[in-house]
Amino acid sequence: MSTDGAGVTEATPAQRRIHWIAALLTIIGAAVAEVVAYGLTLGVAGCTDQSCPHLGLANAAYGPVVYGTPIVAVVAIALSFVTARKRWGWVVPAVAWILIIAGLVVLYVGGQQ
Repeated sequence: MSTDGAGVTEATPAQRRIHWIAALLTIIGAAVAEVVAYGLTLGVAGCTDQSCPHLGLANAAYGPVVYGTPIVAVVAIALSFVTARKRWGWVVPAVAWILIIAGLVVLYVGGQQ
């Protein structure tokens, strides 16, 4: 590890590869979230408030998951161009994965109520 002019340690080549792999895999994570969200929608397409009263939270989370996960993936990759060389750069893809997984959990929990 070396330090840059500001005293911040730079990531090793192995750490950079892991960072980029995690960042690029957010695209696949976002695609999985999209498929799950659309599957949930197709599964309850014929429901009304009377026949499926348990879908309150899932309906509210659908929009943020469908529109938010691709944005999270793109932002993670864009920020990775700046942070991949830093030792703490792994935080960017980690936060992206946390947000994608949180969206999936909210969809799952909302569909189970």
